[in-house]
Amino acid sequence: MTYRVFIVFSLLVIHSTASAQVVERGNAIWVGLKPGVTYRLEGYEVSEYITPGDKNYTRRAYIKRDGEKELRLFYTHGRQIVVTLGHRRSLVLINDWGATKSGKIVVANLRSGEKTQIDSQALKMYRQHARPDHRLWIVPEAYGFSPHDRQVLIKMVKEDASAATAEESARSSRTYKEWWYVVRSGNGQVEREYRTNKIPQRWWGTYRRRRV
Repeated sequence: MTYRVFIVFSLLVIHSTASAQVVERGNAIWVGLKPGVTYRLEGYEVSEYITPGDKNYTRRAYIKRDGEKELRLFYTHGRQIVVTLGHRRSLVLINDWGATKSGKIVVANLRSGEKTQIDSQALKMYRQHARPDHRLWIVPEAYGFSPHDRQVLIKMVKEDASAATAEESARSSRTYKEWWYVVRSGNGQVEREYRTNKIPQRWWGTYRRRRV
């Protein structure tokens, strides 16, 4: 008899993640950056600064490996990010919450300096297949890299509902489906759609696009 092992990730909302600053989720350690504070992340230091006098309050995120003297700029943003480092130490996975009810997922390549948004195709597929009520605010949230860093696990999170009454909000919320997606870290191409809240322990692999 064949047994399938499933894992259930702890649900960490944006605000609790940010306030906790350092959170372990699955096989990844996530750090919520705060201006002027330096955090340790698996042999690296990550930090964030706002340039004095910058009227746009642009935040600049830096990383420095142990033994290095210079900080390396890897990302700029306007509000709040939570980051984790890839297993091969060349990629940074970023949950970028540019507004209270919206966000995007970006992979920053430390070698090339390239930044790639990887959630767009998965979010579009979710809206087409799950068909949530248009009043729901659905935010993609990354949970981690695969062991080889070629794939990323994403969950579609219901952040809020734009409804006039509690009854409308409840009706809208019932259309939400807790689905997950496996996408390529290089370009965001969807490789697997999990139409369930239970994810196999080995969610990564080589796939053609498929659903579960």
